[in-house]
Amino acid sequence: MKRDRIALAAVAVAAAGLVTAGPAAGSVTDVPPPASGRTLTVGPGGQYATVQAAADAARPGDNVRIAPGEYTGGLSIKTSGSPGKYITFYSEDGRAVVKGRGGSKGLLALGNHSWLRFHNLTFAGSRGFGAYADGAHDLVFENFGIDGSQDGGLVLLNTSNALVDGCEIKGTNAEGTSADHEALTLGHGSRDIEVRHCDVHDNGEEGIDVKYTENARISIHHNVSSNNRGPNIYVDSASDVQVYNNVARGTKNATKAGIALAVEDWSETRVLDNVKVYNNVSYGNAQAGLSIWVESSGTLSNVEIVNNTFHGNKKGAISFDGDEYDGVNILRNNIFAEGPVSGNGAFTTDHNVTGNPGFVNPAASDFHLTEGAAKAIDKGSAASAPAFDLDDKPRPAGAGHDVGAYEYTAPR
Repeated sequence: MKRDRIALAAVAVAAAGLVTAGPAAGSVTDVPPPASGRTLTVGPGGQYATVQAAADAARPGDNVRIAPGEYTGGLSIKTSGSPGKYITFYSEDGRAVVKGRGGSKGLLALGNHSWLRFHNLTFAGSRGFGAYADGAHDLVFENFGIDGSQDGGLVLLNTSNALVDGCEIKGTNAEGTSADHEALTLGHGSRDIEVRHCDVHDNGEEGIDVKYTENARISIHHNVSSNNRGPNIYVDSASDVQVYNNVARGTKNATKAGIALAVEDWSETRVLDNVKVYNNVSYGNAQAGLSIWVESSGTLSNVEIVNNTFHGNKKGAISFDGDEYDGVNILRNNIFAEGPVSGNGAFTTDHNVTGNPGFVNPAASDFHLTEGAAKAIDKGSAASAPAFDLDDKPRPAGAGHDVGAYEYTAPR
């Protein structure tokens, strides 16, 4: 998987005491090598010539081992696992690639089937969606790839209790703005989902998109979302979402920010609430580092934008295009390297730093603080600040909390 150098980190969420979505991570019991059930083999010398044939034969607790190589025809899931007995599809010693036309149900057509796990597999070249689920639950995607699709890549609708970990999604939404859904879509009632350590890049629409879900309990963290049409990370008309420890860079369209919070007219509730954005670096985007907007009418409430670093975004660090706010909204401990942010009366705005406080090497995308970053080191507020930084190092490291995505640690 591709990795951005400033996003290298091990998850320290539990140690920091933050509650995030992703119960599926602790509930998977059937993992390669098989822990229970049969092992069905696919490929040269295997029991089955096609992935579909093995899937049709699989039952709860079984493991479908796919030899490295290319397989045509796609995969349509027809059988669910059961509690504690996932059906696992995996490849060893390299990634297996499944190709085919795909369509409205997906090259990987999950439907509403559940208790499924996909490990080290790529689905490539779909004429429709890469992978598509609607009404499913208890799904795990690990080291999973979508390489090219006309519509959205990995699309999870009305889906709950899912983990997306270490995935690469690229080349989706080839139809551009006429494509349905986005590179990685969590929408229309999808809840209790964790997306982590993914590389979502060079897609024709949004990168990671959470939309149209109240009480979503979704966490988007430790991902690199880059070079998409944009936004790279998007939360639209959803509540209870955490976006943290991500890198969002290089959106292509002049109207698209690195990270965006919005209420679009497609929403029935017209509400975005309880969204926390922290410890992110958003840089080099075609619009702002972060934008807040309402399409025609709607309310944004209880938004926290804390300890982020913004640099080199063409329309400034933050763009405010929504004027209907409620609750307690916070803009704190951020670095606005592009220059002053005009602010918004709906936000409590404090402890932010304007300009370059002393980055290690911004030309090389290294936004750690140097020892001389006096404006940022120990100058942040502890109120609403996360207990760790983008490197998962604890905050504070010195006399007080630092400003920006990184906490300065003196060299030993």
